[in-house]
Amino acid sequence: MRWSDQYATGIERIDDQHKMIFKMAEDFRSALDEQKGERVYPALLQTLDVYVRTHFGFEEECMARYVCPAARRNQEAHARFIGMLTEFRRRYTGAGYEDADARNLVDSVDKWLVDHICNTDLELKQYVQHP
Repeated sequence: MRWSDQYATGIERIDDQHKMIFKMAEDFRSALDEQKGERVYPALLQTLDVYVRTHFGFEEECMARYVCPAARRNQEAHARFIGMLTEFRRRYTGAGYEDADARNLVDSVDKWLVDHICNTDLELKQYVQHP
């Protein structure tokens, strides 16, 4: 899945961060297709966890700053994503690398991103005040 301008929130930093998450998923999908998933999966899990936590914090601050009514729903969605990612990490730690689980992660990230951006993050766009 690739970034599209239809996902733009009006806040460049959020959009750039979303683009990076799309890129991580796209790069990992390529690694899976090239049979390199086992080698890069642990780093993806770690990097994605750190990156989304930073991104979610910034995005939540923006929603609060612009008094976006989707702020609470946004926080709840972020918590669910972190829970999902934690579950993938738990399975990896317990059972090791499984290609099907790694593909499920990248599919889940793609789906979640599009659903979340389109159904929650884009609500911020109408509250962003431009000078």
